Amino acid sequence: MTITNSKLSIVALILLVLITAGCTDTSEQGTPEYINIGLVAPLSGGASDVGNDMKQAAVLAVEEINADGGVYVEEYGEKIPLKLVEGDTQTSATEGVTAVERLITNENVVVLVGGFSSSVTLANQVPAAGKVPYIITGASSSQVTRRTEIDTSYFFHYCSTTDDYSQPILQFFVDELKPMVAADRDLKLALIYRDDAYGKGVIESSVAYIEDNSLPIELVAQEKYPKDETDFHTYLTKIAEAKPDAVYTVGFVKDTSSIYIQGQRDVGLNTVYMAVECNEDPAFYELLGEWGDGQLLESKFAPYAAEYTELMGPYKEAYLAKWDEMPGMMGADTYDGIYLAASAIERAGTLDRTQVRDAIKQTNESEMLILMEGGNIAFDEYNEISPKIFIEQMFWDEETEELKPVIVLPDSLTEQDFVLPDNYEIGG
Repeated sequence: MTITNSKLSIVALILLVLITAGCTDTSEQGTPEYINIGLVAPLSGGASDVGNDMKQAAVLAVEEINADGGVYVEEYGEKIPLKLVEGDTQTSATEGVTAVERLITNENVVVLVGGFSSSVTLANQVPAAGKVPYIITGASSSQVTRRTEIDTSYFFHYCSTTDDYSQPILQFFVDELKPMVAADRDLKLALIYRDDAYGKGVIESSVAYIEDNSLPIELVAQEKYPKDETDFHTYLTKIAEAKPDAVYTVGFVKDTSSIYIQGQRDVGLNTVYMAVECNEDPAFYELLGEWGDGQLLESKFAPYAAEYTELMGPYKEAYLAKWDEMPGMMGADTYDGIYLAASAIERAGTLDRTQVRDAIKQTNESEMLILMEGGNIAFDEYNEISPKIFIEQMFWDEETEELKPVIVLPDSLTEQDFVLPDNYEIGG
C-alpha cells in the first residue's frame, strides 16, 4: 500500500503530539487545587460514635490548616489547601478494603489518616501496601506495623499498641491494687475481650508481659465474646465464679459500658473494672452514668480531667465551639495525624507519596495533643511512637449527675490517689 505525502504529514503530526504529551512535566500542568487527605474511619455502623469523633477532629484540623492558606509545597512554590475525603469502613473488613481502594485509586489521596478496628485496618492495609503512606490513629494490634507478609514501610502507628497499654495496666494492678486487696497472695485477674484481632492482641500482650516479668498475677478467667454481642451475663457469671480481684475489659464503647453495668447491676460482680483507651469518648461516660463510679479507664488523652497540657484548653474550646460536644481520644489522635501529614508534605516539598512517606519516617517534632515519652514525636524501627499512658479513675457527681475522671497514674500527672470503689468486694 502506498502512503501519500498528506498522509505522512498527518501521521507525523500525531506522533509529535503523542511525544510532546509523554514528555510534559506534570509540574507544568499547574498547581493542584487541593491536596487530598483520606480519612479512614467507621462513619456508620456500631462504632460510628468514635468514627464521628475522628471525622470532626479531622475536619477541625483541616480547617485550621486551610485558614493559614494550606500546606506549602516547594514543588509548586505555593501553599495548597487540604481537602478531606472520607472513607467509611463501617465495622467490616470488606467495607474497609473498598473504602481504602476508592480513596487511593479514585480520589488520588496523598496520605491516609485513621483506621479504628484492628481487624478492619489489617484488611484495608493490603490495598495500601507499598502505595500510599497511612498514619494509623486507632488500630492497636501490633500486627499493623509488624506483619511480614506485606510491605509495612508505608504504615505508621500514631496510637498505642496493645503492648503500650497492657503493660502499664498490669503494672497498675500490681503496684496499686494488689497491696490493698491481695498483699499476701497473687492478684486474681479476669479478662473479658472481643473475639477479634484487637482483643486477641491484648490477651497475647498481657500473658507475655506477666510471664516475662514474673508478675504476681493469676489469670483466673479469660472470656471472649463475638464483636456484635450485647448480652454479657453468661460470660460475667463465669468470671464471678472465679472470684477475681479485678476485671480487665477489652472492648469498644457500647460493649464495654454494658459489661460494667451488667456485671455490677445484674451479676453482682462488684470489683474493679479496667477499660482500654478507645473508650475515652463522651458516649462512654453517658452510657455508664453512675455505674462508672470508682471504675478505671486507661487513656492517653483525658478531655474530662484537669488540663495537663497547654494545648488541651484551646483544642477543647475549638471542638466545643464547632461541634457543641466534648472531644474524645480517637479524635485527638486523628487531629494530630492530620497535622503530622501536613508537616510531612511540607518537609517533603512534593506530593509524591514515597517522598511523603520518607518525611513521616523522619519526623522529630514536639508532641501535640497526645503526650510522648521524651516530649517529641518520633517513629522507631517498627514505625511506632512512644505515647505517654495514664490511668483515670471515674467518679459520679451527685450534684451535676455527671461521671468525671481524675488521673491516678503516672505520678507526673496524678490528680489524686486511687481508691477502691465503694461497692468493691475482694475476690480470691
